[in-house]
Amino acid sequence: MNPSLTVTALLFLLNPLVVCETHGPDCSTLKYSRHKVSCLCGTVQVCAGDICGRPSDYQLDDDITVELRDKAGTTILDSKKVIVETREKEGTTQVGTKVSYKTTERTFCFEGKGAGDYLLAFVLHKNGVPQPAVKFPTNYSRKRNKPCNSIYMVEPTCPK
Repeated sequence: MNPSLTVTALLFLLNPLVVCETHGPDCSTLKYSRHKVSCLCGTVQVCAGDICGRPSDYQLDDDITVELRDKAGTTILDSKKVIVETREKEGTTQVGTKVSYKTTERTFCFEGKGAGDYLLAFVLHKNGVPQPAVKFPTNYSRKRNKPCNSIYMVEPTCPK
């Protein structure tokens, strides 16, 4: 058998393995729409369906890392831990009684970046081990005047 033909056949068989490994352990972004926001800031919620909770409610560590990646998602440009903020708020019950309650938000912000297309990757951890990142394509423009109120709902397990 021709040696170059043998090498070509071997490379052809190994090609699917190489392709799978180069994409990394990130979750699919096909179900998420592009966020068009005036800043690279937001709030992260961990949600299974429409029920949101703390990461520990889903057997995950409380640490969440947000990575700012290039458009292709291959290069990490910046990385931050989510900041947990607890605030006291006031509301009204169904019977009209005023009550105060506490709310917890997990926030992040990347400042000083240039306009363009980015990818935000949210990395949850389980027992200190990073789980596959959930990615959101984002278009950032310094010229937009909309407030920075983006909420990113991250599934506790990698979407199928």
